[in-house]
Amino acid sequence: MTGFIRFIGIFNIAVWVGGSVFFSFLAGKVFFSPEVTQFTPPPYNGLVAQAMLERFFLLHYICGILAISLLLLEWFINYPQGAFPKRAISYIGILILLALIGGKLISPNLNVWHQQKYQFRIKNEGSPPMIESKSYNKEIRQNAKLKFSVWHGVSQTVNLIMLIMLTYHFWKLVHPSNQNQLQTYSQKKRNLFSE
Repeated sequence: MTGFIRFIGIFNIAVWVGGSVFFSFLAGKVFFSPEVTQFTPPPYNGLVAQAMLERFFLLHYICGILAISLLLLEWFINYPQGAFPKRAISYIGILILLALIGGKLISPNLNVWHQQKYQFRIKNEGSPPMIESKSYNKEIRQNAKLKFSVWHGVSQTVNLIMLIMLTYHFWKLVHPSNQNQLQTYSQKKRNLFSE
């Protein structure tokens, strides 16, 4: 049973890392490529990218919750022998927190600044098209451009940190023997010096 849970955990982290790498380095740039902007020019390409970004953060939430659930399940099954995986759960918790910061704090603000920058607003109801023009004064537009640039950079930095953390976690999952060997070596060293 533990082997199956471990397999699901590795599969989950592989999907998580793969989805992150695919979106960050391949899919995310497509919306702003010349081929796409011919059919969906600004600001429409930005709206499509934002919709895709919502799915990207959803991937993080689902994989993170599944990872914590699997850790808890594995601990519950091996309860008498195994220690509570607080370090691993904390690590995944930080990843989920970073995803929440990106998806629930930064991304909604980027949406607002994007609308101000291109002078439109999204309608909540009515018939398509769901965007309508709205004029903002020059100061609001310039402020929106600056904030969008700065916070887009922050968002990309958070994404890069998450990707590095995910890759490290993936490495740890598929190479548990390194950790076991290190613990065994440390224990032998302690025993040697305590005699």
